[in-house]
Amino acid sequence: MSRGTRIAATAGAVFFVVAAVVIAVGAVAEPEQRPAPPRVYSSCLAADTEPVPAGGDPCDGR
Repeated sequence: MSRGTRIAATAGAVFFVVAAVVIAVGAVAEPEQRPAPPRVYSSCLAADTEPVPAGGDPCDGR
């Protein structure tokens, strides 16, 4: 095997080893997906600044 062929083979082997390590680290480092928190929808657009008493209307504007 000539010197140029040996260098090319070594460079190719190093490339594949580095690529495998990068892929393995990327797969391990990926954070686990968490479910999205539930959304809460309001029947009115008023911002709630005070708690609404039981039976009260949150959209009455007071």
